[in-house]
Amino acid sequence: MDYEYLLNWILDILVILGSVLFVAFFFGMCIFVHELGHFLVARWRGLHVDAFSIGFKAIWKKKINGVEYRIGCLPLGGYVELPQVDSATETPKAADGTELPKAKPLDRLLTAAAGPICNIIFGLLLGCIVWAVGIPQDTPKMRSIEVAAIDETSPEYEAGLRVGDRIVKLNGKSFNLAWKDFVVEILTNIGEVELTVERNGELHTIKYLPKVNKDKMGVEKTTYPFFEPRIPIELHPDKGSVAAEAGIKAGDILLSINGIRCEHAAQAQYYINCYGDRPIRLEMRRAETGETYNVEVQPLDIPDELDFHTDYLSGMMLSPDLVVGSLMVDFPALESGVLPGDKLLKYNDKELKTFQDFTDSVRAGKTDMFKLTVLRNGQEVVIDTRAKAVKPRDIGVEFMLRDYPNPFDQFVNLLELTGKSIRSMVTRLGYNLGLTDQQSNLSARNMSGPMGMAVVLYRSVQLSPALGIYFVVLISFALAIFNLLPLPVLDGGHCFMALVEIIFRKPIPVIVVKVLSYIFVGLLIALMVYVTYMDVLRVLPQSAPAADPPNSSEPAQPGADAKPGADAKPETPELKPDPAAQK
Repeated sequence: MDYEYLLNWILDILVILGSVLFVAFFFGMCIFVHELGHFLVARWRGLHVDAFSIGFKAIWKKKINGVEYRIGCLPLGGYVELPQVDSATETPKAADGTELPKAKPLDRLLTAAAGPICNIIFGLLLGCIVWAVGIPQDTPKMRSIEVAAIDETSPEYEAGLRVGDRIVKLNGKSFNLAWKDFVVEILTNIGEVELTVERNGELHTIKYLPKVNKDKMGVEKTTYPFFEPRIPIELHPDKGSVAAEAGIKAGDILLSINGIRCEHAAQAQYYINCYGDRPIRLEMRRAETGETYNVEVQPLDIPDELDFHTDYLSGMMLSPDLVVGSLMVDFPALESGVLPGDKLLKYNDKELKTFQDFTDSVRAGKTDMFKLTVLRNGQEVVIDTRAKAVKPRDIGVEFMLRDYPNPFDQFVNLLELTGKSIRSMVTRLGYNLGLTDQQSNLSARNMSGPMGMAVVLYRSVQLSPALGIYFVVLISFALAIFNLLPLPVLDGGHCFMALVEIIFRKPIPVIVVKVLSYIFVGLLIALMVYVTYMDVLRVLPQSAPAADPPNSSEPAQPGADAKPGADAKPETPELKPDPAAQK
């Protein structure tokens, strides 16, 4: 019995169950806190409360002081029944039919506003955890962005943007943004995007009108940059680590390992694992001065007694038909005489037909010597080689950057993003109706409902518990902001109507409230159905365009579309021998 496989399977199940419970609990808490706010203020102001429920589908209920308290079997928040807050009825009635006096407008306003306010308070409290622990960032905040690659059919390229250009301003303003925040600025932009770029020491202005990026945002049908940034790999050494002892300071940029350029943090970690069995040479750039320097460090092995995270590679990049493309430096395949263009035939006496055959054989043999039969220039050649253990290794640095936004910044940032998004969607609607010439990138199809938020929350907590809590904070804030919109049937609508009554000392006619309520209930239901449909499309796997079959007569190059074999890493560039690394 494969106990390693069984244990991994059990751990995967536990992770999934934990993530589902996290989503159910905190998603429900956001709703429960909202309803609790209504309930507490209603009791304080002396309003009649028919029922207060924790969860749905009551399995227990008890009446205390005129309020029926319930516990439901579906722990997805709760609800409170407040007949006196509804402005669409001439004479409010209790659940038993008893007529109730109309509530004062101030009481209605305070009760309606209490739900969103409690969501904000709940978000601020949870936000303190995010502030203390920090959330992982995909990139550091950058004051300039270097273009690493660009689609030559894109509007950015047609406007003059080129590889190597360094973007220093966005729409005429300097920035200090992570890549995802830079993208958001473009997504919520109205009209042309203006980039100020530095090229050969000169500044150039590039203006373009964004268009839909089908590869990145096919379901959303909205814009996304057609260029890729070169993300600096910031190192933040732990105190007393081998990296710190070598002289690396917090914020210094990693350029290469053993002369091999690193494009992103995951690739750098991969190289550390691959070459960390001996000292590795790091080319760095000092954050403070921009000066380039080199250090040598010996990575430390991370304990992995059960081989959960250890891989076994002989150092070959393979095409789908098992033809060797490139070879990795300091790996057994190169040292034992395997050449690019060799076609793998046998592992010991076992015929190799598929990638899985080779993968299973290499991993089962671990570092034992084996005979590899290859076809070279029409003749079979037998090579004695082996695999190398690629262990998880560490040099004592943080690759995954963390941001520590305080709770108020989290709320203000979401408020600003909401405002920009609404403005962009309204502009898009106006453009479609012929009311404006301004174009924007967002529409209702880019909104998410409860299902979409639950999916994002589920995925985020699997990446990091702190990231999961951060998204709970955003959901709680978003629930507050949405409910405060001055629309009938929402809390903001009740607040607006109560405020009108306070100012004019006369309520809005019930018939008007009823008609508006029916209209907006219909619109909200239609919107909810639509955004849920879009959420389903986002979850469903997207079909990828069919790729042309590779030419089997040519060796596969790293990064090509050819399916990699056991020793392949799709993101790994071709590795050239480094004389310094051989010493």
